[in-house]
Amino acid sequence: RPSSYEDVTRAARGFAARLRQAGVAQGDKVVFWGENRPEWIACYWGAVISGIVVVPIDYRSSVDFLTRVTSIVQAKVVLTGDEVTLTAEQAAHLGAPTWPFADLDWHADAPLPAVTVGRDDLLQIIFTSGATAEPKGVLIRHRNVLANVVPVEREVLKYRKYMRVVHPLRFVNLLPLSHMFGQSMA
Repeated sequence: RPSSYEDVTRAARGFAARLRQAGVAQGDKVVFWGENRPEWIACYWGAVISGIVVVPIDYRSSVDFLTRVTSIVQAKVVLTGDEVTLTAEQAAHLGAPTWPFADLDWHADAPLPAVTVGRDDLLQIIFTSGATAEPKGVLIRHRNVLANVVPVEREVLKYRKYMRVVHPLRFVNLLPLSHMFGQSMA
């Protein structure tokens, strides 16, 4: 189903409220383990506006890797997609509850969380191995993402006068949301 920016904003605020109700607070970590889908983006923004650290894992990663990362970051919640499978025993070993992305309530809404998030606050932890090493967590701060997005925004603004021809602007993003470039494009 198509999702408007308004839909994503509303669902993100609703998801932020769900996190608060579950006791997930600013600085806590939430693992995202699932395929690209609109719910991934709404949950991502719900975490971001709450000051909650996102830990994205490619949905093709093994359950063992998921379990290791969840333990390392001491995740409070693990979000799962339709393309991943956990047995009850595997889910119990995670040490955090699992919430399916599909359970996101697109109609839930709530006020913006009353948190202050700054440029130097942690945004996410991406586990990467480079080409040959054991995966390590790379700390990504809001400042890092802004360094990538702000120059693109400046260039896009130069063409704003032409936007009415293609308004509303729509994007198709085929890059994995578990990677920074896929997130930047989304």
